[in-house]
Amino acid sequence: MKILVYISCLMVLFSGCQTELLKTTKKVQIEKKEEPKTVTMNDSTFRYELVNKKWIKVSIINSANHFSMLVNRFGVKDSIDFDKEHITAKTPEFVWMNNQFICITTWWSGPFSSSLIIPVKREKSPFIYFVKGIIASDVKHNQVVYSERIFGRDKVRFAVEDLASRKVQFVDWKIPSKQNEFPYCDSLVLKNKRLNIWNSSKNTTFLIDLNQ
Repeated sequence: MKILVYISCLMVLFSGCQTELLKTTKKVQIEKKEEPKTVTMNDSTFRYELVNKKWIKVSIINSANHFSMLVNRFGVKDSIDFDKEHITAKTPEFVWMNNQFICITTWWSGPFSSSLIIPVKREKSPFIYFVKGIIASDVKHNQVVYSERIFGRDKVRFAVEDLASRKVQFVDWKIPSKQNEFPYCDSLVLKNKRLNIWNSSKNTTFLIDLNQ
């Protein structure tokens, strides 16, 4: 009788080990970012969704390269005609989203673009337009960077703006002699109230204070 009990325990233990082995060898499925869903409306017009959430939907309508945007917040709808709003666009693309804002880039020539910020909650204006384009963002703190002005081949003035307060801080960057293309540096990173500009493996840090 003791031998039968011992054998039964061994079988239970072996079965448990097999179960754990199957758990550890099972492949983890990673969800891939879905491409925007496109709906053809007629021969020259189609619509594609940039954002599709329960609380907000953002769609682009392209009618023979005439763009408009539909924003639906809990049934409250806004239609934005790019031509009427003087928004230059060729290929509007989703960039990032948090619980307050959605960033959309509208490329128009090479590295140059304009940007649209869509408030998740309806504000006085259904969008904020950055004609010169956002080139870096701190999504956690709702801050963005864009070029405010270029002084010939000598200097570029970057603007760091808080999307909620609309306060702006300017940062002047001397253009390196070997940087012939916009934004005249290797990279920009905006994080934790610091703007880091990298060029030739060197980092220059500018402290950002938009609470003044």
